Amino acid sequence: IVSIPAGLIASGFSEIVEGRVEKKMRHRRSMAKRGNAGDDWYELRLAELENQDPPHSKLGPACDELQFAVHNFLNGDSGLALAFRWIMAIVTCGNLLAVVLESIPEVAKYLAGMEFDVVGTFELASVAFFSVEYILRLFSAPKNNQALYSPWTYATTFFGLVDLISILPWFVFMCLRTFGNAESGSEIADIFSVLRVFRILQIEGLWGVAFSRLDNVFRASKEVLKASALMAMIVWVGCAALFYIFEQNNPNFRECDPSVPLFGTENDPGCYDFATTTECNEFYPGKCSQTAFSDLPSTLFLVAVFLQGEWGLTDFTWPGRLVCMFLCVAGIGLYAIPVGCLFDSFGAVLGIGDGGEEEEEEESEKDKLD
Repeated sequence: IVSIPAGLIASGFSEIVEGRVEKKMRHRRSMAKRGNAGDDWYELRLAELENQDPPHSKLGPACDELQFAVHNFLNGDSGLALAFRWIMAIVTCGNLLAVVLESIPEVAKYLAGMEFDVVGTFELASVAFFSVEYILRLFSAPKNNQALYSPWTYATTFFGLVDLISILPWFVFMCLRTFGNAESGSEIADIFSVLRVFRILQIEGLWGVAFSRLDNVFRASKEVLKASALMAMIVWVGCAALFYIFEQNNPNFRECDPSVPLFGTENDPGCYDFATTTECNEFYPGKCSQTAFSDLPSTLFLVAVFLQGEWGLTDFTWPGRLVCMFLCVAGIGLYAIPVGCLFDSFGAVLGIGDGGEEEEEEESEKDKLD
């Protein structure tokens, strides 16, 4: 009952926004021969370099050969290259497992009592392994078209940043410990230890393309996302203001000192007999308080929780209940708009879906005319 109208609203909203930016998207597609939705300077530059040879090294042919060899080792399909990627995946999973095991007090106590520092040695070996891999990728970047034949481009793209994040926390912690700002076993050390879980992103770079396309997906969806974010902000702030107006004196969210009776008489009223919490405090100074919707900041937090479907409070006034009914529909719609748009854009970026079929039909019609 709720999801059908919410889905229709989301679909209509997306169509309106996408219709307004259709001309802009067509212009972007025309900038590249085989461009997809969400393509930016990187994809366009990559298309330009598709049939170009990598630049020669200033250090001579020997350096060129070495860079080609390293590039083929890291990104090739040879048995040695595949073995390296499997070893890298095993080391990455080992780091993730180590972080999980260290968080268990019994395991951490057992490892601390061992004469040989297994965790420290494995961490040092992992950092050395990932550091060498990062340096080799920087060295071979001038022969890698995915890096646009540039070490700087590799270092600033998704996979380059992932490689850097895999080793940077360890070096930062070592610097802090050297200058006496951190010690092993401290809270800072635990934080840097947990940061190792981000090394799992290394696995995506070995066999997948999903994360490398996420930035394209967000770019292709940015117009709808911006519009839906603005609408969500309006609904969020507007409903929070209404809740604050309707519920700031709701007796169901009022607490009083045990010395104050819940209900009283005309001359000796109780906690719930007052129209507002302010009146209760005037009669019983400092003994009455409102537990919810007492100010706008706390109300904004509660409405943000309500929007995702978690209703920790339900004893509203009748006007507040009407706002709740609106949020039930609006909340699903606000989530359906960006999620549906992201799914459509992901298919468009990968070259599948309606957008890809339309482009293929246009190309076939052009071929027939030619």
